Amino acid sequence: MILEKDQIKEIAGNLVEEDRIPENRKYDWVDIVGIPQRPEDLKRSFYFTSHSTGEGGWDYGYDRRPSAAGVARDKGWDLVIDQMENLPSADYLKVTSLDSLAKRLYEAVRAESDPYIIGVTGSVGKTTTVAFLEHLISSSGIDAKRFYSKRLTPPGVMCHYINRVDQETPVVVMEYSAYIHDHVAKLSKLLPPNIAFLINIYDTHINPGSFVSKNDIFQSKIKVRPGGSLGFVNNRVLAELREPLPAGWSGFDAENGGLKNPFMPSTLRTAELFTVGRIVAEQIGLPQSKLKRAFETFEPQEKRILSCNFEGKNIFFHGETSSGGRLWSWFETTDGSTPWLFVDEINFADEDPAGFTDLLNKVFGSDKTVVLDTSANRERLPVNAHFVDPEKFGSMLRKAPEGYIIYHKALATRQPGFAPEKYLEDSWG
Repeated sequence: MILEKDQIKEIAGNLVEEDRIPENRKYDWVDIVGIPQRPEDLKRSFYFTSHSTGEGGWDYGYDRRPSAAGVARDKGWDLVIDQMENLPSADYLKVTSLDSLAKRLYEAVRAESDPYIIGVTGSVGKTTTVAFLEHLISSSGIDAKRFYSKRLTPPGVMCHYINRVDQETPVVVMEYSAYIHDHVAKLSKLLPPNIAFLINIYDTHINPGSFVSKNDIFQSKIKVRPGGSLGFVNNRVLAELREPLPAGWSGFDAENGGLKNPFMPSTLRTAELFTVGRIVAEQIGLPQSKLKRAFETFEPQEKRILSCNFEGKNIFFHGETSSGGRLWSWFETTDGSTPWLFVDEINFADEDPAGFTDLLNKVFGSDKTVVLDTSANRERLPVNAHFVDPEKFGSMLRKAPEGYIIYHKALATRQPGFAPEKYLEDSWG
């Protein structure tokens, strides 16, 4: 939603301490924090000099104040500041609290809009499921805004909403992530879903200072559904954890409708994605023909799943973290097949593998899992594995029978411009 300076000041009210912006300028973006969907060609942005100590587990701490003057100079953007020892020479609005201003702006825009909010939570597959919902709804002729970030925080949600939602926006789809116990509840309170889904629970989040068990994770994630909203939970989760159906929720069984997607393997994640799409289609009145076409044409976003060609064989390239839930998801097939998994590089990023060693044992205990023998891989992997030298690794990859093959190089697809097919050919062709 486009806002003018005078509107912002009116909403800010008693938060305003000093106005050094000479006229009533119009802003096409209110930059509370950086989000991937920020356009490159902004004419004028209202840039928050946001800062965080990292408390609460939402982020690792950051400070935009040191670079604020450069942003104002290079981009011509106006600043909004609170605590700065050296005030910039740029045009700025000074307030007592950036957090309070962000909340007031968010509440004002929320009051002017009323989209249907679809929320998805779980341990694995949230991003791809929400991307599919966006594709399903948008390809059916309905505008849908997807809220996505590597770490979706309250300031990030507010930034998405203020800038990307207006009075005519019909649908918002969002993933509700948990890094510690109260995160899903806080996100749900900030942006309550009209319909919420809990798709799966894995050991991935069991880390010191975080969760102690899968049941603990479950109790956190069911907070995604506010009172009075629809909620759907995977029956498989309830059965595995021996949890009763929570009050106000309905259960679902994941299935793929007998359909195939060329960009995704036949796994439980794919079945969960399709089933969530089917339920959403039923709730908002989309015909099954649109669901079928959307599923068959969907391509996963953010490079979470990449299908590429190597030596004439189709290979799924997995370039995200090596978390147990992500890796084991490739093995949970609906057709009974077991993949060949070639592990080039292991990296758990900020996750503690001690929390999911059972899953890692399953993955690396498979006789079809092969790990490139490097000192880093041996140091990082806390379970036994089939390590092979580069020559044998390349030979096995080239000779692997056509079928279900996965190549894992942790965090590779987070690198700008990374091309998996070129990498495979240059490394092992």
